[in-house]
Amino acid sequence: MIYCLDHNSVLQGLATTKDFDKAKTVILWNDVNPIERGIIQLAKSRGKKTLVYQHGRRGTSKYFSPFNEKIQADILMVWGESDKKALIGAGQDPRKIKVVGATIFKYLKPRQSHEGINVVFCPEHWDRPVEENIKVKNELRKLKNCNVITKIIESHNPKEFDNPIASRRDDVTHLGICIDVLRTADVVVGISESTFELLAQAMDIPVVIVDEWSPKAFGGDMRYTTYRRVISRASKKTTIKDLRKTINQQLANPDELKEERKQVVIEEGGFGLDTIKLIEKQC
Repeated sequence: MIYCLDHNSVLQGLATTKDFDKAKTVILWNDVNPIERGIIQLAKSRGKKTLVYQHGRRGTSKYFSPFNEKIQADILMVWGESDKKALIGAGQDPRKIKVVGATIFKYLKPRQSHEGINVVFCPEHWDRPVEENIKVKNELRKLKNCNVITKIIESHNPKEFDNPIASRRDDVTHLGICIDVLRTADVVVGISESTFELLAQAMDIPVVIVDEWSPKAFGGDMRYTTYRRVISRASKKTTIKDLRKTINQQLANPDELKEERKQVVIEEGGFGLDTIKLIEKQC
């Protein structure tokens, strides 16, 4: 039996129990935060197998510089080969890293035909309001002949954004809502490459990333000011100044990064793997 602590609804579909004592295996979404680390230690003291499943794109950041946390669980299950390679390069124990793919792809649906042009903005989520979100929002308002939709989560104030569609990451409907928004998207705009952008790339939707992040602490942790934000070759990088120009260029050339999107979804998401089966195998 499996005891599970999920985040981002990425572990839906596993047969689990809420009874910690009866579980032989414990799967968590991280082993670096104090509560989860304590659970890992408790599970190990009781002879249980401990696993961590990557909870989102770039969801392994604490194992890299400047945080340099070590994997505490018996096994860290990552989405793609690129995550495994990067973790080994950062000095993590390769024996503890298994590639199992991302469960998020099971929610994919065909894109829908629609009237007009839909630009979907995915604001950055942080522990406080993000000035870049407002700058991008204001620039998107200048777009002509486009509908701007904002895909927000529980940490965003819907009153701050245009045409917000919200989901809660710990609700079972979260990923389904994300997919429904993407079904009629013509281009996605983000400030970082998150799970939402990976879903867009899996659905062959052009992604534009505004690469103008002002370093800032998170939860008072100043190490976040030096953390390097990674943008893949499957996204078109731009500045706020050139955002509208880049969006229009991608709308006119939607297949420019088509092959890159296919490759990155495999490399970063393990697209095509039987993820639930591979997770159960580790249990």
